[in-house]
Amino acid sequence: MEWLWYIIASLGAGIGTGLAGLSAATVMVPILIVLCPSFHGETGAYQATAIALASDILGSAVTTYTYAKNKNIDLKRGWIMLVCILTMCTAGSYAAFLAGNVVLCSFTLFLTFFIGIRFHVKPDTSRKEQAEKGERLDWKGVLISLFCGITIGFGTGFVGTGGGMMMLVVFTAFLGMELKTAVGTSTFIMTFTALIASVSHILIHPAILLEKWDVMLLCIVIATAASLLSARFANRVSNRTVGLVTGAVLTLLGGSMLLLYFWPQISA
Repeated sequence: MEWLWYIIASLGAGIGTGLAGLSAATVMVPILIVLCPSFHGETGAYQATAIALASDILGSAVTTYTYAKNKNIDLKRGWIMLVCILTMCTAGSYAAFLAGNVVLCSFTLFLTFFIGIRFHVKPDTSRKEQAEKGERLDWKGVLISLFCGITIGFGTGFVGTGGGMMMLVVFTAFLGMELKTAVGTSTFIMTFTALIASVSHILIHPAILLEKWDVMLLCIVIATAASLLSARFANRVSNRTVGLVTGAVLTLLGGSMLLLYFWPQISA
């Protein structure tokens, strides 16, 4: 039964990455830590995070390729975020290992639920005055990129997200990118952050690779295929459709996983 949940988690993770640039951890980690007994141990959440990050690498890469073919990437407005995030994700990985399973589990489940709610409230984060592709950042954009890049980078390593959802909000709401351009740019950055953060997790806790290599391989293959297909779909539909579909999936997933995880306390 666990292998079925691995497949479902990987499919959901890949679809989220391709549709809206979400990290695999947003979908995969809640399912693994709640429904799979082998991830209920002391370091279960940390192992689930590492597997999600590894699944993000190729998934984000093929998503980036699809968005790049449609000319939906703008690195001139995203390079500062890229540098900041890459420098901070290793520190976040070490902090996650010290934080413990309970903190990591609860934080991830609530994050998934509230991201889903946010998509329902505002399916399209694009602002009316959008910047031209390749337009340079002004001083406000530089400051926003520095602050958000450092924050998101630490969160990438700590929670195991590639930072896709947070980058999406920053790129659209604060830096003026069109939604699909923001998704393409964020998945490009996620390819590298997921690689660095997953390697950091494995080096800090090598048992992940020794004990769960088969699970990791399965999740990587399925998530990558699902990312490619959903990215092609996202580039053909409206921004609002993408937001509503993503919000429905995440709200349902986050709410049900929270209920299952805290059911013993609720029933008591």
